[in-house]
Amino acid sequence: MKLVVSTKSQTPIYEQLYQQTVAQILSGELQTDESLPSIRFVARELEISVMPVKIAYEKLEKDGYIYTVPGKGCFVAPLSAKESQQILARQKMQDAVAYCKNLGMTNTEIERTFQQCLDE
Repeated sequence: MKLVVSTKSQTPIYEQLYQQTVAQILSGELQTDESLPSIRFVARELEISVMPVKIAYEKLEKDGYIYTVPGKGCFVAPLSAKESQQILARQKMQDAVAYCKNLGMTNTEIERTFQQCLDE
């Protein structure tokens, strides 16, 4: 697992870790049932606090990307092809929504624009 964090980024460290891990899972770089490095190991390697790593792992587990086996560690959860497609689509939509909000659009304007895209 390859992770890089930037303390200069406006994206929180835990979110950087989460996004990079999800990308590696969805790309197949991390395989189903593959063991992830321990929270302490990742923190030590990246020279950061354990808290952002812990938060990222908790979010990954909550979202179904990984599972934990007590006493053994965290592992990549199996995802069906359909789940992977839905996850990728949701991420793209979240990026688009964030972009629209940065433009100053309201939720209603974003919904209207999305509906226009669906109708095309």
